[in-house]
Amino acid sequence: MNRDFGRIGRSKEHGKKGSMQTWLDEGYTIFSAEGPSSIQIERVARNLGKNKSGFYYFFKDRESFVECLMNEHRGRLDSLTQQIREIRNFNPEYFEFLIEHKESFFFQIQLAKNRETELFHETLNYFNSRIAAAAIPCWSDYLESSIEVAEKLWGLTRDAMVCRVTSEQFTYSWLADLASEAKMIACQQRPRSLAYLQN
Repeated sequence: MNRDFGRIGRSKEHGKKGSMQTWLDEGYTIFSAEGPSSIQIERVARNLGKNKSGFYYFFKDRESFVECLMNEHRGRLDSLTQQIREIRNFNPEYFEFLIEHKESFFFQIQLAKNRETELFHETLNYFNSRIAAAAIPCWSDYLESSIEVAEKLWGLTRDAMVCRVTSEQFTYSWLADLASEAKMIACQQRPRSLAYLQN
Protein backbone atom coordinates (compact mmCIF):
# COMPACT_ATOMS: atom_id res chain seq x y z
CA MET A 1 0.00 0.00 0.00
CA ASN A 2 2.86 2.36 0.80
CA ARG A 3 4.45 1.51 -2.53
CA ASP A 4 1.24 2.40 -4.36
CA PHE A 5 1.09 5.73 -2.53
CA GLY A 6 4.68 6.39 -3.55
CA ARG A 7 3.89 5.76 -7.21
CA ILE A 8 0.87 8.05 -7.04
CA GLY A 9 2.93 10.75 -5.39
CA ARG A 10 5.65 10.57 -8.06
CA SER A 11 3.02 10.57 -10.80
CA LYS A 12 1.44 13.78 -9.46
CA GLU A 13 4.86 15.38 -9.07
CA HIS A 14 5.82 14.47 -12.63
CA GLY A 15 2.50 15.83 -13.89
CA LYS A 16 3.20 19.20 -12.30
CA LYS A 17 6.64 19.34 -13.88
CA GLY A 18 5.32 18.25 -17.28
CA SER A 19 7.11 15.92 -19.67
CA MET A 20 10.53 16.65 -21.10
CA GLN A 21 9.02 16.78 -24.59
CA THR A 22 6.53 19.43 -23.45
CA TRP A 23 9.42 21.69 -22.41
CA LEU A 24 11.24 21.01 -25.66
CA ASP A 25 8.18 21.71 -27.79
CA GLU A 26 7.63 25.07 -26.10
CA GLY A 27 11.30 25.99 -26.36
CA TYR A 28 11.28 24.99 -30.03
CA THR A 29 8.31 27.25 -30.70
CA ILE A 30 9.92 30.21 -28.95
CA PHE A 31 13.26 29.70 -30.72
CA SER A 32 11.55 29.48 -34.10
CA ALA A 33 9.56 32.66 -33.59
CA GLU A 34 12.04 34.87 -31.74
CA GLY A 35 15.49 33.30 -31.73
CA PRO A 36 17.90 32.13 -29.03
CA SER A 37 17.88 35.32 -26.95
CA SER A 38 14.24 34.59 -26.05
CA ILE A 39 15.06 31.17 -24.63
CA GLN A 40 14.81 32.06 -20.96
CA ILE A 41 13.92 29.51 -18.31
CA GLU A 42 11.36 31.81 -16.69
CA ARG A 43 9.72 32.50 -20.06
CA VAL A 44 9.39 28.83 -21.00
CA ALA A 45 8.05 27.91 -17.57
CA ARG A 46 5.55 30.78 -17.60
CA ASN A 47 4.26 29.83 -21.06
CA LEU A 48 3.68 26.28 -19.84
CA GLY A 49 2.15 27.36 -16.54
CA LYS A 50 4.89 25.45 -14.71
CA ASN A 51 7.38 26.23 -11.97
CA LYS A 52 11.06 26.64 -12.82
CA SER A 53 11.74 23.58 -10.69
CA GLY A 54 10.05 21.57 -13.43
CA PHE A 55 12.68 22.78 -15.88
CA TYR A 56 15.55 21.69 -13.64
CA TYR A 57 13.90 18.29 -13.22
CA PHE A 58 14.83 17.61 -16.86
CA PHE A 59 17.63 20.03 -17.76
CA LYS A 60 20.84 21.07 -16.01
CA ASP A 61 20.75 24.69 -17.21
CA ARG A 62 19.83 26.92 -20.14
CA GLU A 63 22.86 25.80 -22.17
CA SER A 64 21.95 22.13 -21.90
CA PHE A 65 18.35 23.01 -22.85
CA VAL A 66 19.55 24.81 -26.00
CA GLU A 67 21.67 21.77 -26.89
CA CYS A 68 18.58 19.60 -26.49
CA LEU A 69 16.69 21.96 -28.81
CA MET A 70 19.37 21.44 -31.46
CA ASN A 71 19.00 17.67 -31.01
CA GLU A 72 15.23 18.07 -31.29
CA HIS A 73 15.69 19.95 -34.57
CA ARG A 74 18.00 17.26 -35.91
CA GLY A 75 15.57 14.62 -34.71
CA ARG A 76 12.83 16.06 -36.93
CA LEU A 77 15.09 15.85 -39.97
CA ASP A 78 14.56 12.20 -40.92
CA SER A 79 10.81 12.64 -41.15
CA LEU A 80 11.14 15.89 -43.12
CA THR A 81 13.63 14.52 -45.64
CA GLN A 82 11.52 11.42 -46.23
CA GLN A 83 8.50 13.61 -46.97
CA ILE A 84 10.56 15.77 -49.34
CA ARG A 85 11.77 12.71 -51.26
CA GLU A 86 8.14 11.78 -51.88
CA ILE A 87 7.38 15.17 -53.49
CA ARG A 88 6.96 14.86 -57.25
CA ASN A 89 5.91 18.40 -58.14
CA PHE A 90 7.88 21.28 -56.64
CA ASN A 91 5.04 23.69 -57.28
CA PRO A 92 2.77 23.41 -55.36
CA GLU A 93 3.82 20.38 -53.28
CA TYR A 94 7.09 21.72 -51.88
CA PHE A 95 5.58 25.12 -51.08
CA GLU A 96 2.71 23.41 -49.28
CA PHE A 97 5.24 21.28 -47.40
CA LEU A 98 7.16 24.39 -46.26
CA ILE A 99 3.98 26.06 -45.03
CA GLU A 100 2.92 22.90 -43.21
CA HIS A 101 6.34 22.78 -41.48
CA LYS A 102 6.70 26.52 -40.99
CA GLU A 103 8.02 26.16 -37.45
CA SER A 104 10.97 24.02 -38.50
CA PHE A 105 11.69 26.34 -41.42
CA PHE A 106 11.81 29.39 -39.16
CA PHE A 107 13.98 27.47 -36.71
CA GLN A 108 16.46 27.21 -39.59
CA ILE A 109 16.19 30.94 -40.23
CA GLN A 110 17.02 31.68 -36.60
CA LEU A 111 20.04 29.39 -36.86
CA ALA A 112 21.18 31.25 -39.98
CA LYS A 113 20.77 34.62 -38.29
CA ASN A 114 22.81 33.43 -35.30
CA ARG A 115 25.37 31.31 -37.14
CA GLU A 116 28.30 32.94 -35.32
CA THR A 117 27.50 30.51 -32.51
CA GLU A 118 29.31 27.29 -33.39
CA LEU A 119 26.51 24.98 -32.24
CA PHE A 120 23.97 26.85 -34.37
CA HIS A 121 26.34 26.91 -37.35
CA GLU A 122 26.91 23.16 -37.18
CA THR A 123 23.20 22.40 -36.81
CA LEU A 124 22.33 24.77 -39.66
CA ASN A 125 24.80 23.19 -42.07
CA TYR A 126 23.85 19.64 -41.13
CA PHE A 127 20.16 20.35 -41.64
CA ASN A 128 20.69 22.34 -44.87
CA SER A 129 22.82 19.65 -46.49
CA ARG A 130 20.30 16.89 -45.77
CA ILE A 131 17.32 18.94 -46.95
CA ALA A 132 19.13 20.05 -50.10
CA ALA A 133 20.08 16.47 -51.01
CA ALA A 134 16.42 15.46 -50.75
CA ALA A 135 14.94 18.50 -52.54
CA ILE A 136 17.36 19.32 -55.38
CA PRO A 137 16.26 16.55 -57.80
CA CYS A 138 12.68 17.88 -57.70
CA TRP A 139 13.97 21.48 -57.74
CA SER A 140 16.01 20.69 -60.84
CA ASP A 141 12.91 19.38 -62.61
CA TYR A 142 11.02 22.54 -61.65
CA LEU A 143 13.79 24.75 -63.00
CA GLU A 144 14.18 22.54 -66.09
CA SER A 145 17.90 22.77 -65.50
CA SER A 146 20.89 20.57 -64.76
CA ILE A 147 21.59 19.40 -61.24
CA GLU A 148 24.68 21.65 -61.19
CA VAL A 149 22.65 24.79 -61.97
CA ALA A 150 19.92 23.68 -59.56
CA GLU A 151 22.43 23.28 -56.74
CA LYS A 152 23.77 26.82 -57.22
CA LEU A 153 20.32 28.35 -57.46
CA TRP A 154 19.15 26.36 -54.45
CA GLY A 155 21.75 28.02 -52.23
CA LEU A 156 21.09 31.48 -53.66
CA THR A 157 17.31 31.12 -53.34
CA ARG A 158 17.58 29.75 -49.80
CA ASP A 159 19.81 32.65 -48.74
CA ALA A 160 17.46 35.18 -50.36
CA MET A 161 14.56 33.59 -48.52
CA VAL A 162 16.36 33.85 -45.17
CA CYS A 163 17.09 37.53 -45.76
CA ARG A 164 13.68 38.54 -47.06
CA VAL A 165 10.99 36.39 -45.46
CA THR A 166 8.81 37.37 -42.52
CA SER A 167 6.26 35.22 -40.74
CA GLU A 168 3.40 37.32 -42.16
CA GLN A 169 4.47 37.01 -45.80
CA PHE A 170 5.28 33.31 -45.61
CA THR A 171 2.52 32.29 -48.01
CA TYR A 172 2.18 30.13 -51.08
CA SER A 173 2.16 33.13 -53.41
CA TRP A 174 5.31 34.63 -51.84
CA LEU A 175 7.17 31.33 -52.13
CA ALA A 176 5.98 30.84 -55.71
CA ASP A 177 7.18 34.34 -56.68
CA LEU A 178 10.61 33.69 -55.17
CA ALA A 179 10.93 30.36 -56.96
CA SER A 180 9.86 32.01 -60.21
CA GLU A 181 12.78 34.42 -59.91
CA ALA A 182 15.13 31.45 -59.68
CA LYS A 183 13.45 29.81 -62.67
CA MET A 184 13.96 32.94 -64.76
CA ILE A 185 17.68 32.85 -63.94
CA ALA A 186 17.83 29.16 -64.84
CA CYS A 187 16.14 29.90 -68.18
CA GLN A 188 18.79 32.50 -68.94
CA GLN A 189 21.49 29.90 -68.37
CA ARG A 190 20.19 27.46 -70.97
CA PRO A 191 20.87 29.51 -74.13
CA ARG A 192 24.40 30.23 -72.95
CA SER A 193 25.00 26.53 -72.35
CA LEU A 194 23.75 25.70 -75.84
CA ALA A 195 25.90 28.40 -77.38
CA TYR A 196 28.90 27.04 -75.54
CA LEU A 197 28.21 23.54 -76.83
CA GLN A 198 27.83 24.79 -80.38
CA ASN A 199 31.26 26.44 -80.23
